[in-house]
Amino acid sequence: MKSILATLLLIGSLEAGVVLPSNFSASFSQTITTEKNKVIRYTGNVAFKDQRLFKWNYTSPTKKEVCTNGVEILVIDHDLEQVSNYMIDDGVNLEKIMSKAKLIKGNEYKAVYKNNAYMITLDGSAKLQKVSYKDSLDNKVSIIFSNVLYDQPNFNQNTLKCNAPKGYDRVK
Repeated sequence: MKSILATLLLIGSLEAGVVLPSNFSASFSQTITTEKNKVIRYTGNVAFKDQRLFKWNYTSPTKKEVCTNGVEILVIDHDLEQVSNYMIDDGVNLEKIMSKAKLIKGNEYKAVYKNNAYMITLDGSAKLQKVSYKDSLDNKVSIIFSNVLYDQPNFNQNTLKCNAPKGYDRVK
């Protein structure tokens, strides 16, 4: 969960060194490597609008939806038939993270905030390609984006909503 939150906050923070569009969608492959070198891989797609609205659809190895409106995060785990709500940590200052994103070389940026380093890589078209960081549990997280579409004119904001099926357990 902390990896998801950090990623959501990071993508919203890239504006300082990287110009993000008003919306984008992409496929992603996320790799989490624990301190014991156990590797967990997830795939899915993500959509973003106005730096506050995100939806991550995890499709493998588990089916999960993660949505945020910038204030809270809603996680729908379809395998567990469970819905969880989390408030976004008030201690994370997106403006400070944005101000710290610095160009390292070529298309690589680094932002350091609260002793966490975030590495951001853009592709040749200046679109988001990769984000890497260490989460609060010292896991190495790497997210590679593909099929990235920026500034879609017919972007439907309703696709960013998580709709929990009736009968799922609620965890608050």
